[in-house]
Amino acid sequence: MAAPTPDPAPDPDRARRTAGRLLGGCAALTAMVGLFLLADVLREGVDQYGVAAWLGVVVTGLCVLALIALYGACTLNRATVHTRVIGRLDLFQVSTVVVLVAITAGIIIPTRNTTALALLLPWGITYWVHGLGAVTSDEP
Repeated sequence: MAAPTPDPAPDPDRARRTAGRLLGGCAALTAMVGLFLLADVLREGVDQYGVAAWLGVVVTGLCVLALIALYGACTLNRATVHTRVIGRLDLFQVSTVVVLVAITAGIIIPTRNTTALALLLPWGITYWVHGLGAVTSDEP
């Protein structure tokens, strides 16, 4: 019986490209969530919302745009999810805070409090990419 062949050596460049594609998908998914939220707001009628609902719409919209920019920067290799942004916080940790703010603000919007929860899917993919660790990171 022949001895099993060892697995080929991991290719860090391929891992970076794959992580970039996954984060590009996260940007696209986040953009779709933003479009669904916008469509729901326009469908419900702008005159039915109070001040709190409009605050939720604005904050959620800004968070969605920030997440698209963050995922897009990682896709274009301008940054990685491990890039330090504020003190000891990296981009993944900042994205976690932004997702939590977006979901909280999305709950304020009447009849559309579940659409903001869809932001958890791209965040989950980002969490997985963040867990790849040293393979995708340029930092030690």
